[in-house]
Amino acid sequence: MIDIREVVAKSNFYNIMNKKWAAKRLTINLTSSEAEKLEKYCLKTGRPATDVIRELIRSLTTEDKE
Repeated sequence: MIDIREVVAKSNFYNIMNKKWAAKRLTINLTSSEAEKLEKYCLKTGRPATDVIRELIRSLTTEDKE
């Protein structure tokens, strides 16, 4: 038997997570050495690649320096 409360709860959680991260999806092509380096870093730190890449993007400066 299906518990409708569980279905609704999961659905609401899924919708909330989708709205939070649905701003832009990006696909990148990496060389085998780049992919290996990212994978090793993620294994060493225990962090998902998505988090590592997001952090690297956030660290970029976009303001012109005079």
